[in-house]
Amino acid sequence: MLQRRLLSSSGIKKLLYRESDMVIHTVYIKVRYYSTDLIKKKHKKDIEDWVKTQLKDSLMTNRVFEPPRKLDWIDSIAKSPSSLDILKNQYNIVKNKDFEILWEKKFKTVDPNILETIIGLSTNQKVLFSIEQLLVLIHPLHYLKKYYDIGRIYTTYEQFTPLLASRTDKRTYGRFIEIMLVVQNNLHHYDNCETLFSEYIKYCKVNPQMILLGLKSFIRNNNSQLAVEFYTQAITNPDTFPITEKQLFEFLRCMERYLDISNMKHVFYLWVKVKCDGEHSSSTNLPSFRTLALVHRMFLRCPNTDELKDFLTNPVVLSTGYTSSVHFDLVEFCHSLYSVKGNKLKSIDNSTMVERINKFITRLNHDSSTRRELYLSVVQAYVSTNNFENLKMILEVIQDDKDVGIDGSFHLSISRYFVNTNQFEALLKYYYSIIKTADGKTRLRPAFVQQLWSCAVNVYPMLTKEITNDILVTLTRNQYSKNLTWVDTFLQDTAHMHTKKISGGEEFSLSEFNAVDFERFEEFKRKVSHNDVYGAELVISNSLKEGIAPQFCFLYSVLTLCLSKSLTSLAHVVDRMLRTRFCYIPLKVDILWLKWDVISSYRSSEKLSIKRLKELEFKLKEFERLHQRELSVQNYLQLTQICFHTRDFKYACYLISKARKILDTSNNRQWMMYYMTSLKLAARMHESERFVRVLKDWNCNHRASLVTPGCIRQIKGFIKYFQKKSAFTSTTASVNNKDVKDRIDELVVRYVDYKFQGLENMRKLTSFLKEWFDEDISLIKQEQNERKMKLFKENNMGEI
Repeated sequence: MLQRRLLSSSGIKKLLYRESDMVIHTVYIKVRYYSTDLIKKKHKKDIEDWVKTQLKDSLMTNRVFEPPRKLDWIDSIAKSPSSLDILKNQYNIVKNKDFEILWEKKFKTVDPNILETIIGLSTNQKVLFSIEQLLVLIHPLHYLKKYYDIGRIYTTYEQFTPLLASRTDKRTYGRFIEIMLVVQNNLHHYDNCETLFSEYIKYCKVNPQMILLGLKSFIRNNNSQLAVEFYTQAITNPDTFPITEKQLFEFLRCMERYLDISNMKHVFYLWVKVKCDGEHSSSTNLPSFRTLALVHRMFLRCPNTDELKDFLTNPVVLSTGYTSSVHFDLVEFCHSLYSVKGNKLKSIDNSTMVERINKFITRLNHDSSTRRELYLSVVQAYVSTNNFENLKMILEVIQDDKDVGIDGSFHLSISRYFVNTNQFEALLKYYYSIIKTADGKTRLRPAFVQQLWSCAVNVYPMLTKEITNDILVTLTRNQYSKNLTWVDTFLQDTAHMHTKKISGGEEFSLSEFNAVDFERFEEFKRKVSHNDVYGAELVISNSLKEGIAPQFCFLYSVLTLCLSKSLTSLAHVVDRMLRTRFCYIPLKVDILWLKWDVISSYRSSEKLSIKRLKELEFKLKEFERLHQRELSVQNYLQLTQICFHTRDFKYACYLISKARKILDTSNNRQWMMYYMTSLKLAARMHESERFVRVLKDWNCNHRASLVTPGCIRQIKGFIKYFQKKSAFTSTTASVNNKDVKDRIDELVVRYVDYKFQGLENMRKLTSFLKEWFDEDISLIKQEQNERKMKLFKENNMGEI
């Protein structure tokens, strides 16, 4: 891979302030051409047979492409023009007259064997085609959307680009680079995009859409600071970089994906200053309503009311009329659907809600796209609180709107309800009966696969490895990665597993982190495991200096690890980062600190004073009193676990009863956590009868079907705890070993049944995905065949 050229602001400035008459390479060499004079007299069929014979061994035995090994001298080509001389005695370039006779027609008609021929000639025969000649093939491949094949050409010829570029004109080379940049973006090869973008801005007349492509590539490469710096330089050089308001919106939306609020503010206000207040100001540069709505939502997420006020009273924003528009009211309304703290719907009367929605529908009578935004926001709000009845109500409203269809974005939001409630079978049924087959129009997308995958491992955690391996085997088939350009990158970004400690014991789980945060966390864990506190601090500080800002799940996991390793100073730093970066902090963060306060008190002294113990008990009860309206089932169970340390078992019984009252009876994971905490409480209280009663209740509860190996291990550990206590304490009642053994055996049987059920559903999942993949590829090939027929007709008519 070529080295990145855009690594600093100085590098960008050199490109920005280049001379207008810059040439590609100031190198003049003689290159020996590949000639076919000896065989020209033969029939073309003989030539084809000759080529196939020469390549038979290398191509027919292995159809899977292996990238050619780069030569040792490739890195020095750009530095030393004389390095190009090495190529002229090793590689031959096809003559144009030979190309016209032997290859041109095959290139134009995209001969099925031509790609293997090109790769074989460069690898085995050391024969190259010029950039002009390659474009004859690349253009029809691009028209047919065969990005995978073009990507193989790029990989094969990447190391020869300096040689070929020195023999072509600036315009041809620029056209080649532009197509390759678009293709690599479609393939999600963002490292290559960054390299090609640096070439593109040197040799091409810059297209605004290509600027956006480059900015997105920087961000996806964890180079968000470089993206902002390039944007800053580009926006002040409009003659060289004609960026438009459309690119501003897309760039902000890309950053919103990573909650990069700081850079979003910088990008927006820089646009307002340079494009709307300065010499380049014009009505076309004014931020659109959709851009202002995006920034408005961003400020509503931030706790700083002054910043929101400054935004809404900004003269440029006021001049657009946004604050008096229906778009403004819509953003405010949708934000009101969520509580400021809990990101959940407030208690809203259904009739009032329907009335307000109908008023918006009336105001948006001629704006179907904005009505769609309204519907989607309400759907997402109801899904976030698992309110299925209200969800059905709004779906009925949408179905009555003939101008708005329930498309893939709606399906993703609706199916999230089944993911949130761990209803895998219902999710699979929804996908099969509604998304895939109902309208026949919804195409496969990565988010669909991710939902099915994550829901499956959440419902069957004991099968995480098996499910993941089965999906990987399915997705890594060559035909899928070849025809569906997102597959390889999707797997790189999502196929991360880590161990997760829950009430049922440690288990494997899919990582919640994005690819960048996953690498950061693995590095952080390595530093901590080697007692390298300074190195661990650097991981955190460096994550803020440049690149994609860390997400909440990463910082929370780091905070948890810091407290478990008694790295309190670093934990406080991470906590400040959390509270500065995110306006909503879940209660589990405060509960984590509450737990630390209790545990650290016990660690600091062998025996707590009665006064200190009372303080801790009061602190726990006061926390529950202040937050009782916000506490979830998991929060109550977490507080119950803290009571085990203070030995306030009476209060623990109260907390676990509160958890039982609000428990979602359809959520088997909540049942598992509830029963495991109840069993632990009975063991700590030395109440054997209570312990057996909980076990019986679990076995009789058919809704509580989730049992893991970790559950069985922990329960057996509780039995040993009872036995150990009864041996030393006469007041502790012994456990009826036979009765408990029978109950545990029942749980084991349920675990086996549940596992077999999971294996069967795993088979259904992979079969469903394979079916959907095959159908999608069939549609793609059908579209390509239609385009190929058109291409064939144009070629016969002499248009190509």
